[in-house]
Amino acid sequence: MDQGSEPLAAAQLRAEFLAGDDLPKRMDRLIELESEAIKLVEYEPLKLGAIGSAILDLNPGSLVGHHVLQRFYDHVDAAETAREHGAWAHAARAAMSADATGAVDAPYNAVTPIEAQIFLRSQGLSPVGAIYQSTEAAPLLMMVQGRPERGPLQALHFTLLGIYHAAEHGFAEVADETAFSPLALIGLLARQGDPAAQTAVGALLISRDRLDDAIGWLQAGSRFDNVIANNILARIHWTRANQADSGDERQAALDESLDNYLQAIALGSSEAMYALGALYLSGAFGDDNADTAIPLLKQAAELDNSDALLYLAHLHYAGNKVAKDRKQAEAYFVRAAALNNEAARLSYARYLMRKRGTGDSRTVAWLEETVEDTANPEAMLMLGNLHARGVATEQNLRAAYRWYRDAAKAATDNAQIVNEVAWTLAVSDLKRLRRGRFANRIMTRMMQGNEQARSQPEYLDTWAATYAATGNFREAVRLQEMALQEAIHGDRDDVLDILQQHLDLFLAGKPVIEPAP
Repeated sequence: MDQGSEPLAAAQLRAEFLAGDDLPKRMDRLIELESEAIKLVEYEPLKLGAIGSAILDLNPGSLVGHHVLQRFYDHVDAAETAREHGAWAHAARAAMSADATGAVDAPYNAVTPIEAQIFLRSQGLSPVGAIYQSTEAAPLLMMVQGRPERGPLQALHFTLLGIYHAAEHGFAEVADETAFSPLALIGLLARQGDPAAQTAVGALLISRDRLDDAIGWLQAGSRFDNVIANNILARIHWTRANQADSGDERQAALDESLDNYLQAIALGSSEAMYALGALYLSGAFGDDNADTAIPLLKQAAELDNSDALLYLAHLHYAGNKVAKDRKQAEAYFVRAAALNNEAARLSYARYLMRKRGTGDSRTVAWLEETVEDTANPEAMLMLGNLHARGVATEQNLRAAYRWYRDAAKAATDNAQIVNEVAWTLAVSDLKRLRRGRFANRIMTRMMQGNEQARSQPEYLDTWAATYAATGNFREAVRLQEMALQEAIHGDRDDVLDILQQHLDLFLAGKPVIEPAP
């Protein structure tokens, strides 16, 4: 066999299979044969000879056909023929991988769902769940989760244009072409017993608030070790437990939720480990399970679940349920932030600001990446804080002001962020950072358009401080007296003293100056 020609030959043969006029009929037969082959491939390889040959008669470039025949010839001690099919299997994988990474925007190309599963197995992954998706670029995608011998589950995406085009032709033969759509195809596959399709239908029905129907489809999809269906079912039953009208109904829903979380954990889901660990800690399943919570969270953390890492960081920082350990907390913060967890990056930056040390230089790069990806105004605010105090970077007050300005611009409807930016720029002890007029402008715009903010003493306090920063003490006094009245009316004894201190300053013609951020 000419090894150099195999990748081209495999790609060409696969394309020829998909281009045939009788594709729907051949696709039905191919799926039938591949379904039989995958039942036998692990434990009964000696039965694969005839099936593998029949698959290759239909699709000579099939990864499934060459894979099962390699297994067959290995077991009958025909080493040379086994190597030949191994080379063709390699060529088929190369054709599937052309210009692809397995990401949702660069999926591998599979003719059938079973070919996708065999591809996963060739990468050392055991398929543990799948769901169909549809995008504008790829009308029929299958996301498959695979479990390695060690490490977290991996998600790979595959286009299934073969099935899509076969079904499209089939619909055209029996009905109006307008009846065909990705959703119609997924529905058909679900009715035919495809677990990935059944899970997709269940997920769709949840979005349409048809939970009873969704549960039925998801239960069907979970019968064959589908970790995706288990995780969705666990969340649905947990929601139902919280909405239950009776104790018996609540307990039944809790039991269903727990069963599905445990099944997902058995399949290697760190998502389920984290979720169940958090629920155990909250006491949702009773006090008896609290001791199991931390080991579950640590198990998820070892599988690089960034949410579990972040949760453990907060627990160790506060000394809640675990020993208080700032060094351990910081290590968890860093691991979660390095995994591109946006909340972890923000939490780590806040931690460094509280610590007031030199900080971790990676923090600024992580936050800048977050801003680039999501335009998150809180990340902009934290970048302003870090530059203002020289934490994790050199002090740069001009850069700090630019980040504060960008945060306020990006968060015009976010009262909390506008308030924090305005407070910092109005009262900071860093003279070159103070921008009283800008602080007053953004705070006035926000307060005039936000009735709820105008009833909050903290926001009124900031608004008053921005007027004081511009020298308008009469307006500062008026607003500060309003802040005091709102605090008294709302029984906010926790802020009365500081509000009074600020009022005394304004009455004396002095602005508030304090370390900020």
